[in-house]
Amino acid sequence: MSTIVGEETSSADLSWQQRPGGIQNSSGGISYFLVAFFTIVVPLVGLVWGGFLFYEQGISLLDVGLLAGMYLVTILGVELGFHRYLTHRSLSTTRTLRALLTIAGSMSAQGQPIWWVAIHRRHHGHSDHDGDPHSPNLHGETLWQQLVGGWHSHIGWMFQPKCTAAHASHFAKDLLGDRTMITLDRWYFGWVLLGLAIPAALGGWITGTWAGAVSGLVWGGLVRMFLGQHALWWGIVTICHRYGTRPFKSNDDSTNHWLVAVLFLGDGWHNNHHAFPASAMVGLRWWEFDITWWFIRGLERVGLVWDVKVPSAKMVHDKLNAGGGPRSAGTPTAFDKIA
Repeated sequence: MSTIVGEETSSADLSWQQRPGGIQNSSGGISYFLVAFFTIVVPLVGLVWGGFLFYEQGISLLDVGLLAGMYLVTILGVELGFHRYLTHRSLSTTRTLRALLTIAGSMSAQGQPIWWVAIHRRHHGHSDHDGDPHSPNLHGETLWQQLVGGWHSHIGWMFQPKCTAAHASHFAKDLLGDRTMITLDRWYFGWVLLGLAIPAALGGWITGTWAGAVSGLVWGGLVRMFLGQHALWWGIVTICHRYGTRPFKSNDDSTNHWLVAVLFLGDGWHNNHHAFPASAMVGLRWWEFDITWWFIRGLERVGLVWDVKVPSAKMVHDKLNAGGGPRSAGTPTAFDKIA
């Protein structure tokens, strides 16, 4: 395991607004309004369908297993693959595992991988300041303005072109130069369909019935997709920039929230993450549940990941002693630094 030390960098160093050639999407020609609409509505229809099935026949252990298993695989794809690896480069891995993690993350239907990475790097470059695509804290202090901000961070931002503009030619230039990533990115909708087909096929094969296939599609596919999406949009993007504890002082409003950490496999320790964005370990203290980190440690032990980056104990100690509380003045920390 390696420990790296970084320096704080202002968002001026990420001046994508002043750079020519910024692009809105990662594979061209996609209407993000329609993509966002169907991304939100289809899993919601699945949730309603699941409620109907539950009322009529309950839910089987097989359905619970498909829901839990597919949730674990796809959220690990997002949190380990999209987030800690592709976005922050907190570790190195094989091309095969990188592809598998990218496919797993894509099956969550949370956006094309290159777009997702570019949006998240843009978020870190401007976190809770002008330019942050989905901050809940830029709409005012009244109750109504707070509600508007919550709606914006949860869903509303996905229907605003200035927010969904990824500017990938700046924020994801490394991925745009990678032919394998471009290919995986272009197959995004195929991976989403695969994430629906797998639980449907397993449900039908194990039960030997079409009803089992339909039930697997609903619980392991659509309901799982709904829960995973809202664990990110409601939990990380909204809750973890408003409510919770702030053990580390940072130039944004990021917080730690234990429930979101459980739901999103460790990323709910979000103030930790914004204090040390390039750290592969987000649960920095022994009691902070971080299942993604456990997977990373397991993969490291069998040689599938290496160059795993974590802050030193002294760095964590010094930042803890600096105190948390309200955000400090100034600009956010750059997305690619430990400190």
